[in-house]
Amino acid sequence: MSSVSEVHALTEQLLNLLKQPGETNERDTLIQQLNSKLDEREQAMKHLIPPFSSREKQLLQEVNDWNKQVISYMNKVKTVIQLDQQRLKKTKAGANKYVNPYEAVRTDGMFYDKRK
Repeated sequence: MSSVSEVHALTEQLLNLLKQPGETNERDTLIQQLNSKLDEREQAMKHLIPPFSSREKQLLQEVNDWNKQVISYMNKVKTVIQLDQQRLKKTKAGANKYVNPYEAVRTDGMFYDKRK
């Protein structure tokens, strides 16, 4: 298989992996699979050497188009992860306030009169 075909196949696998709806508890395995596919694709891209035939140019154009989709899907995954992190942080803060409600008592509104 030529290096262009290999990059094309790996990009297609990466895109198909991102299109699958993932469960929250399967996110770690998804991230590991994404990292391994990205590493494989990076190694395959290092072996791309021009000049390319017209067929290879078509494959590379398709890879370029798929890259745009891959980036948008990865941004969506990133956004979902960030939202889950924020939700977890709020849940932890709420649980801590419930366990010890007087821990975060603020002293706002205190006024010290310095007049004599």
